[in-house]
Amino acid sequence: MTSAATPLAGRVAVVLGATGWIGRGISRRLVDSGASVVLVARDRDRLDGLARELDAEERVLIVAADVTQSLDVDDVRAASLDRFGHVDLVTVLSGVITGSAFEGGIPADWAEMIDVNLRGLLHSAQTFAEPLLDSARQGRAADLVLLGAVSEDAHEPRFAVFNAVSAAITQLGRTLRDEYGPSGVRVHVLAPEFPHPATEAPGRDARAGRQQSPVTPESIAAVVALAAALPAGVNLAEAVLLPTARRQR
Repeated sequence: MTSAATPLAGRVAVVLGATGWIGRGISRRLVDSGASVVLVARDRDRLDGLARELDAEERVLIVAADVTQSLDVDDVRAASLDRFGHVDLVTVLSGVITGSAFEGGIPADWAEMIDVNLRGLLHSAQTFAEPLLDSARQGRAADLVLLGAVSEDAHEPRFAVFNAVSAAITQLGRTLRDEYGPSGVRVHVLAPEFPHPATEAPGRDARAGRQQSPVTPESIAAVVALAAALPAGVNLAEAVLLPTARRQR
């Protein structure tokens, strides 16, 4: 039985990118909503610190892993199933943002964004597809949450490659929604507006710590929790999160 205070009681969530700017907020919201949560990130010390903050030892598992390493993600799946028996909510948040004028872009930075934001996401989604399908077959809710970006539609200057990768994530979500929807797995794509720092060239891992924005980790987490708590048969397909006072460009 669930209550209004714990609408996700009994759910088992995997948060890939748990220690980042958004991941921490989502992890907190899921734990507070009653879910068991597998926290995944590269830095074990940061994972330990987050787990202490969440203070729900019986419902939290930490696994240090790099989403660009396929065997790491396989280990996350195995550890999650061994500890909790099933997985029915997966959020893929790992990502980096690097911006510059296109003609001055550094190919190594582009490769990193493609490797983490897209290839890492592809393997994460594929690795957890079968556990999500298993949960759906057993009559449980099953949700895959992918993180995109508003800039994909806004054509944000100086972020051409990041925009292109974000567009690929959105298209992947739409295709997987059609592929897995009939089997009961819901696929959600969240597109928050990320705040850009005042400098001309944002640094690496910009999602992990950027200037303040009205679109907070807590507001993004609220949408994840809402999507996961929807009645069966209803999919919050794509959600765009903008500041209320945002002016159109």
